[in-house]
Amino acid sequence: MVRPLVIGHRGFAARFPENTAAAARAALAVGADGIEVDVRLSSDCVWVCHHNLRSNGTPVGTLPWRRLRARGVSTLEEVLVVVPQARWLFLEIKPLTNQWLARGASELIRLLAERWASTRILSSSTTVLQQVPSMLPGTPRSWVIRAVPQMQPPREWSLSPRHQLVEELLPLGRPLHPWAVNRPHRLRALATLGVASITSDDPERALQVLAS
Repeated sequence: MVRPLVIGHRGFAARFPENTAAAARAALAVGADGIEVDVRLSSDCVWVCHHNLRSNGTPVGTLPWRRLRARGVSTLEEVLVVVPQARWLFLEIKPLTNQWLARGASELIRLLAERWASTRILSSSTTVLQQVPSMLPGTPRSWVIRAVPQMQPPREWSLSPRHQLVEELLPLGRPLHPWAVNRPHRLRALATLGVASITSDDPERALQVLAS
């Protein structure tokens, strides 16, 4: 059995502030194959690492990055500094309109120019995934889903489902990148099922479990 890739969820969410350079560095230090971070655009078009739509009650997209920095939010550029090209970057782009995505496209291209081969773009937004090829040709894409989809996704998309959906999705024959998997019995079960990667809040523990 080939071990699936182990990806640190939001860096190393179980032990470090999520979506930060410190969390990414820690995950890679324990041997994770890569890290996953969530990104949004600030009001001045800086890609920042932030999961929720709002920061302290205010929409992230209405705040300039310096105000977000004051709240402890990292930029994508800061996180990329600690992620070598030999490790995977799973980059989840939170839903954006075509207009906002176009505004941030040139900066995203600049940031990822040297690491397209080891970057996977994830999004729950089909709008975002449809625009990726025009910005980052050839970069693999995964659709983040919380339920079995009613539509048939394009063949070139893999799926990033809640891990509870994996068994239902296996008949589709797509590469699966489930999240967020933390319990030992589930880690072992998904590895046996042949998923492509496992995203875990505690990548160190995931690696230990899969090694045993």
